[in-house]
Amino acid sequence: MAHSLGRANAYSTPDGEFQHTVSNTRFESRTIDNAVWQSLARPGETEKLRVEYAIGSGNHAVGFLAQIGDHLFQSPMSYYTTRRLWDVAPGYEQVRNPDFSRPVTLECLNCHSDKPLPIPNTLNSYQAPPFAGTAIQCDRCHGPAEAHLKRPVPGSIINPAKLSPAARDSICEQCHLSGDIRVPNPGKALADFQPGERAEEVFTVYVAAAPVESGIKVISHAEQLALSMCARNSGGKLWCGTCHDPHDKPLIAATYYRERCLGCHASNISAAHAAPGQNCISCHMPQRAAKDGGHTAFTDHRITRRPEPEGKLSLATELAAWREPAPGFRERNLALALITQGLQNAVPDQVIRGYRTLSRIEKSLANDPVALTELGSVLLTAKQPKEAERRFAMALALRPHYAPYEVNLGDALLEEGELTRATEHLKRAMDLDPLLPQAIHLLAQAYRAEGQSAAADEVSANYDRAMGIIRKTK
Repeated sequence: MAHSLGRANAYSTPDGEFQHTVSNTRFESRTIDNAVWQSLARPGETEKLRVEYAIGSGNHAVGFLAQIGDHLFQSPMSYYTTRRLWDVAPGYEQVRNPDFSRPVTLECLNCHSDKPLPIPNTLNSYQAPPFAGTAIQCDRCHGPAEAHLKRPVPGSIINPAKLSPAARDSICEQCHLSGDIRVPNPGKALADFQPGERAEEVFTVYVAAAPVESGIKVISHAEQLALSMCARNSGGKLWCGTCHDPHDKPLIAATYYRERCLGCHASNISAAHAAPGQNCISCHMPQRAAKDGGHTAFTDHRITRRPEPEGKLSLATELAAWREPAPGFRERNLALALITQGLQNAVPDQVIRGYRTLSRIEKSLANDPVALTELGSVLLTAKQPKEAERRFAMALALRPHYAPYEVNLGDALLEEGELTRATEHLKRAMDLDPLLPQAIHLLAQAYRAEGQSAAADEVSANYDRAMGIIRKTK
């Protein structure tokens, strides 16, 4: 965790380049005067930016963040340490026009940095510097340290091992259980979680209702461990801290984890099986390719009796809460999870089920801009822009300085053919956030629909200049 994020420099990664076949894009990463510059080139377009931060410990891979003004964007490039190769970052594999426009939100940074410092009501704008500190610090697991620093004695700071199982496990799960979808409670953000509370007091994690035991995801350690016989037979006693020391990295991993295994199994396995030099992990927790993590392999935490063949990662169409939230949030949170996943993966049945639930409880959502926005998104997808406009307008009234909500309303108005009103909201979005890609695209579209091609070209050109994009005309 002490290496979760740092400045990108000559020591981060070697120089390299590669060709992304899907998009016919050539990527390069070069270090010049201890600064890392990354670029892409494809027919008709080039882009080059300095990346300021390297993200990840480098045990498996290193990703990068570019900073433009007070905005942070994800680089489409990653270096895969174990295979010593450059390739597109996870999530870009099938993208046909990868670029540096993906916003780095607070949710992205929360598990990689110490106290991100976002500018309120923005999507990916941060103070200077963007973080109170770079890598993860002690309070991520132990809570506020002020009392402990004044009087450093046992009991003056949170010890995860002393908490109830749900609160104990929530500390690890805040970063090591992504599930399929995470849904914050009304008025909450993922970053609001504090050690000592159950995660469900802040957000709900939704996983496949019938877990698929074949595919391994990058951030699914807790799901895998829960499937193991070791966890199921422990009565809630086995947790991450049973085997992992978060404060130290074992010098000889095989020996260290063998001792952890023998702590429970010494009396029920043969002497030969428990002999010094045996490597429990290589057989019972082998490395497997992560189906959602690019060129990476992660430890299989299912602790299987015998090695099992690798399988495909299946898309979950039925979701269940990892732990249920308060009763008042259960319908709302599950509906949002179904809609979010359904829209992301083009699964209409999920979207319809989530929408029906939200529609039924809509009267209780009048002060819930997130739920209103999801209702509007479904209605806009269903070609009902007038109804979408009403929900988006309600959400914007609740959060009037948030650029993405201005974009949503502008999008609905554009679909209605209300070009003047759409332009007003999209210009407002650009005033609030000049580097929001959706606002740029839709405002240019609105200008062209109004016959203002010069204004559309100017909006696009200003964005290209800020992002280091050069477009070549024939």
